[in-house]
Amino acid sequence: MTSTTDASRGRLRPAGRRRRRPRRLSTHAATGGLVAVLLVLTVFSVLAAVANARAATRAEQSAAVSEWSDQAERSLLLMEESADQLAVEDDAEVREEYGAASAATRSALQELGAVSGTGHDELVGGWLRLHDSYQQAVEDLIAVAQWDPARAEAYEDEFVDEHYDRLEAVVEDEAREHWLASSLALDSMRHSQELLLVATPAVFGVGLALVGWFTAVLTRSRRETVAQAEQNRQQALHDALTGLPNRTLLRQRGEVALSADGGAAAALMLIDLDRFKEINDTLGHAYGDLVLQAVAGRLRDTVRGTDTVARLGGDEFAILLPTVDGPDAALELARRALAALEAPIEADGVHLDVDGSIGIALSGAHGTDVETLLQNADIAMYAAKDRSLGVCVYDSALNDHSPERLGLLGELRRAIDNGELVLHFQPKVAVPGEQVCGVEALVRWQHPERGLIPPALFIPVAERTPLIRPLTRYVLDAALEQCARWQAGGLELHVAVNVSARNLLDERFVDDVLEVLARRQVPASWLELEVTESAIMADPARAQRILARLAEVGITLSIDDFGAGYTSLAHLKDLPVHQLKIDRSFVAHMAADRSNALIVRSVVELGHNLGLTTVAEGVEDRGTWERLGELGCDVAQGYFLCRPLPAEELALWFDRVRTAAVV
Repeated sequence: MTSTTDASRGRLRPAGRRRRRPRRLSTHAATGGLVAVLLVLTVFSVLAAVANARAATRAEQSAAVSEWSDQAERSLLLMEESADQLAVEDDAEVREEYGAASAATRSALQELGAVSGTGHDELVGGWLRLHDSYQQAVEDLIAVAQWDPARAEAYEDEFVDEHYDRLEAVVEDEAREHWLASSLALDSMRHSQELLLVATPAVFGVGLALVGWFTAVLTRSRRETVAQAEQNRQQALHDALTGLPNRTLLRQRGEVALSADGGAAAALMLIDLDRFKEINDTLGHAYGDLVLQAVAGRLRDTVRGTDTVARLGGDEFAILLPTVDGPDAALELARRALAALEAPIEADGVHLDVDGSIGIALSGAHGTDVETLLQNADIAMYAAKDRSLGVCVYDSALNDHSPERLGLLGELRRAIDNGELVLHFQPKVAVPGEQVCGVEALVRWQHPERGLIPPALFIPVAERTPLIRPLTRYVLDAALEQCARWQAGGLELHVAVNVSARNLLDERFVDDVLEVLARRQVPASWLELEVTESAIMADPARAQRILARLAEVGITLSIDDFGAGYTSLAHLKDLPVHQLKIDRSFVAHMAADRSNALIVRSVVELGHNLGLTTVAEGVEDRGTWERLGELGCDVAQGYFLCRPLPAEELALWFDRVRTAAVV
């Protein structure tokens, strides 16, 4: 028994030892397995965390690069737009805007290269040299434009656009490179997450809990990173104030619309708010921001779900119609947009009124790419604003930079240099005594090939360019030269010259007039300058300042086409003018239309009450002449009395008038 027991014990001990060893091995294996699982999970977690951190860093870098590249793109575009304006007119205000845009572009390039982790800080010097080259090319373009505007466009294409394109390519390449790097980092993080999720089911309790915990952390981190990246993308493509798509997103959607195979036309509208600057200047930018947000909401409510409303900057908005059934449908939507702006906008308890001007360009008819449509819609928008139309569809005749008009401008500059412009003079006769009291100088272009070109074909073109200044100087000089000849011959005649709105915006205009008077030795009191109501109202404060300087030296000032413009009595009583010229549309029909006669009589009475001389133009028959005498009008001119004539023919007319008076 004992032996058996001993034997049994002897058999059992080893057996017991053999049974305990697997348990220890299992425990070690379990412990080792758990450690291994934890190590694997730790490694996975560390790798995923590293990938996550890298992705977050790349996303932050991408956001910074996106911000500065977007800033560089906007300021570079402003440089180009200002350069185009400077090529037309070297205006001090525009040059200041150009300088600010240039400084912003340079700063953005420096910040772009300095973004941590990009490794491109050594490239900044090259970028800045590209910027300097573009600036120099723009300065050369301005010089070329002032010397020979006809060559400006070709010079820009050949020498300026190359530098602009290289700068633009630098900005776009930087943004594209870092967006790609950010996307790759996010993809890498997503793959590590997927591997982690596959490994998780193979582990037991604690490992599963750890995996779940790590997964939750990493998933949350990834979501935050993705959300941040989406927020950065949203900010890069949307306007911060209104939440509308910005110019970049508008271009992208426009390109998609133009590439569609549906066959329908797309339309692009540009909207510029009227009187918005007054709100900003008077009430401040806080009210202006509220107005912009309200306008954005109203425009969004006006369009279809497939359309895009964008804010391009300032008070300029755009609407993209991916499909539209022709210009009539686009006009209908544009009018709805204007109607939506009619109701006053309440901003912090103040009710504000804004209007808009809309230009429309349609794909196919007005351009095949987004940039061309933007340019042509911009031209149409300014035409709508200038002509008070509200809405205008683009037409090539509106484009002052078309090849035909650019060619005409080049010829006109040569015409001024070659003396091809001639003056005709129309007498101004006192009512009712029929005494000639002055003449109005009217310019004509004696073209060597086209013959005599009337002013309506070339003056409006010149008025939109700096060429109006040398043209006005030419007319002033020729008119005063003839005035001096008449004076030397014993004929004392005041001579009147028309002045454009652009002249009244030019601070150098007064000096130009005084210089011509001194050169021709004509008294200032013998010169009359005629300005339209619209020219005065373009910038009333500046116009009043310039007119006051002219009146101080003794020049007679006359408001031309009075009654057809928008001069208020409040402005009229403060203007230093001496004459009112009644618009010919009222005078020509006063004999047949009682309402026109009443308007003429009212203007005559208003002028006399203000101590002003009244002049009626467009007198075509004796009945009108006699009626003007009855109404008390002071001076008249028109074909009934004498049509505009060259100085030599006018001298013969004077002789006939004197002979008739003697007889």
